[in-house]
Amino acid sequence: MIPIFLDKDTNPPAPHEDGWYIFDGSNIRDAGPFTSEEQASLWIDDQEPDPDAGGPSPF
Repeated sequence: MIPIFLDKDTNPPAPHEDGWYIFDGSNIRDAGPFTSEEQASLWIDDQEPDPDAGGPSPF
């Protein structure tokens, strides 16, 4: 997931008002618009699992 700024002139255009949205592959997530890239990045951090939290090893 990455934050990206969208407005009426971008391709794709902003689905709602101008602002920062979350791209997940080729899809725009329902979250947003955010007022800053930092705010969008913090939202992404909250959604992704914490690599230091432990859990089963992928190896």
